Amino acid sequence: MSKKVFTLLLVAVFALAQFSVASAVQVTADGTLVGPDFMPAGAGATVTLDWTATGLPAGTTYVDIYARLMGGTYAIGECQNVAVIVGTSNGSGTFDYVFTGVPADGEYWEFLIAFDDAASCTTLPADPAVADNFMASSYVDGHFLDGFGAIPPNDGTILTPVACNTFEYWAIATDTLGLAPAEPYAGFGAWNPQITGTFAPAPIGPENELLSWVFTLPATAAGTWTFSISPEDAAGNNAWTPIPYYFRFPTAIAPAELEDCATFTDISGHASETYVRYLATLGLISGFADGTFGPDTTLTRAEASTLIEISNGYDDTMLPTSAPAGCDFTDVAASDWFAGWVWQACDDGYMNGIGGGLFDPNNLLTRGQIVTIINNAYNVGGTGGFLAAPFSVLNFEWTNIYREAAWSDVSVGAFYAVPVVNAYGVGVAEGTSATTFSPDQPVTRGEFAQMLYRALSLYFGGF
Repeated sequence: MSKKVFTLLLVAVFALAQFSVASAVQVTADGTLVGPDFMPAGAGATVTLDWTATGLPAGTTYVDIYARLMGGTYAIGECQNVAVIVGTSNGSGTFDYVFTGVPADGEYWEFLIAFDDAASCTTLPADPAVADNFMASSYVDGHFLDGFGAIPPNDGTILTPVACNTFEYWAIATDTLGLAPAEPYAGFGAWNPQITGTFAPAPIGPENELLSWVFTLPATAAGTWTFSISPEDAAGNNAWTPIPYYFRFPTAIAPAELEDCATFTDISGHASETYVRYLATLGLISGFADGTFGPDTTLTRAEASTLIEISNGYDDTMLPTSAPAGCDFTDVAASDWFAGWVWQACDDGYMNGIGGGLFDPNNLLTRGQIVTIINNAYNVGGTGGFLAAPFSVLNFEWTNIYREAAWSDVSVGAFYAVPVVNAYGVGVAEGTSATTFSPDQPVTRGEFAQMLYRALSLYFGGF
């Protein structure tokens, strides 16, 4: 083909294109768009828009949707055809708008619906500003979730069976860790918990920023089981690892896992039931001679030192018989049943005195004191028992605050201020309301059991 002929063909094509564009006329009609508040980032990202059109005239109408970055201009290449409507009617539907570019994290996109009487996407709206009421808008959120998950307390081995048939897997996730204050985020979406195994399905706990997934293995459970979650945010972003986060690798059910957890006559239906029964099965807590546990009663500082050090692998034959250096309290005598436990907790750096040479062993343990004990244990580490493994690996997570609260009753200079922030931030402790932690309120035995269970849970990686 000669250069002259090729040039003439290009001119003809250009002329036809000009005629096609010029021949299309915008149709007067009313349209609306509804889009998601957030959409995922990435090449080929698709956003789903709901559209409606009313007041369409007789004839054929082409429904088009344009997209642009906030502050940019619409172009022919940023338009996609939605539908062709013949006759006088209204129309509505859902359209998956597929981006030709790569919507970047943090960008703000606008969408505009328009109507033509000829081939679609051939005429830009005369004045997009006039059609603002047609627009939908959406931020692009490409930030993945941060967080971690924990398996029930055990001897430090991931594949070790659970101690009895009812337990809690728990996790905490955030969509804001590391973001600049003004950067948009979609917020938590769903946990998507999954189980594989031969079993009768049971309800899964509440979906929240802190997953509390209480599960009871049925007596008919057999074979290999796995437990996993795949957390995602409201824009569809998964955690930083695209594979499921496994609480339990493929592991055969062990006989002990099908046995009922230890129980007490006053614990059924209580908020702390799972924690109390599981820890009692492990021998870390116990009830009273009458068969009760007393989940709503309080405990003393001496009792708390005992429970912490039992978790740390001690029994009464391993305790000091005299006060170690720095732990000689005037209100703790060698003849007291709790003396060795108090001295050991002090020597390990978990519990301190209240000043003036006093330990105050018979006074009630407060909520501020228990989170301080847990904070000390994380900072110092465990020496054995159930305390060693989780407390040695959670130090990394302890530096990440996955959730925050504006506590009205926790002053900045209080000894428990940082421990409250840390314990709540990683899900070990809860507040007494959305704005109060009640640090000076005595902790109940049930609250202590929940904090101890989560503090001793084995943290397995992060997402």
